[in-house]
Amino acid sequence: MQIRKVTVADMELLCPVFVDMERHYEGADAIDEKTVRVRLDGYLQSGQGIMLAAFDGRALGILSMFEMFPGVALRPAWFMKELYVAEWARGRGVGEELIRKAAKCVVERRGSRLDFTTGRDNIGAQRFYGRVGAKEVESVFLRFEEAALTRLAGAETELLPE
Repeated sequence: MQIRKVTVADMELLCPVFVDMERHYEGADAIDEKTVRVRLDGYLQSGQGIMLAAFDGRALGILSMFEMFPGVALRPAWFMKELYVAEWARGRGVGEELIRKAAKCVVERRGSRLDFTTGRDNIGAQRFYGRVGAKEVESVFLRFEEAALTRLAGAETELLPE
């Protein structure tokens, strides 16, 4: 198994795993393959980082993470947005290899931590992360959904009603 940072040339390898991931999380509401390709191409053109696990010309899984600054003592912290292993490739150590590669990347870049979230109902993921050494921390995870974000962006200096 090879784990490496992806490039624009990996589109054909990546597209099936992203389509699989969208269907896994969104079911019937998942975006179609054409939309996946357009959005993935735009992201790959940006040069941001996604790691890919591949074997024998097939994508097994992906991990995307991003550096954030500042972290503790003005060292970078990292946020893992996604760790996804194709359904057919689960139980083969792919997730563990991806998370090890992510940890190595953070340590090599003198990062102070790697943060991530998972759904409360995703017990399998929680067991996996606990097994590889992650711990749950007390935190409140907040989000601006698209409509609220659009409203806030247009608000200029006016505070939104509570």
